[in-house]
Amino acid sequence: MRRLTFAAAALAAVSFATPVLAQDDAAAPSQVMAQMADPATQAQVALMAQALGEILLDMPVAPLLDAMDQMAGEDVATGVDPDARVADLVGPEARDVPAQMAQRIPAMMGAMAALAGAFEQLAPQLRAAAENLPRRQ
Repeated sequence: MRRLTFAAAALAAVSFATPVLAQDDAAAPSQVMAQMADPATQAQVALMAQALGEILLDMPVAPLLDAMDQMAGEDVATGVDPDARVADLVGPEARDVPAQMAQRIPAMMGAMAALAGAFEQLAPQLRAAAENLPRRQ
């Protein structure tokens, strides 16, 4: 369950942060890092992720299972309630995942901002190393 929550939160942080931060195509990396570290942006991304997580858990699985049946050429949905939702297949703890994701996303976005800052600081050294590569051969 923890792995599911962590993976979902990480994916949501990246997925939801990208459009929020891409409002200005010419944004400098330092501006992006500042937005990623901004508590208001983090809260916005967390709320969107929680809402989407709740919506996804309430999706009916019958259409997905029907598509799997067609692809497999056999009945893979045997024994599954036709009215089942994604949350029904995941289990009772699934209902906690959206809130747990929302709780973890701000810290993850802060960590991503710090990582981006580290890469930005390393950029001149990486460029210099790349320029020296032909001389080392």
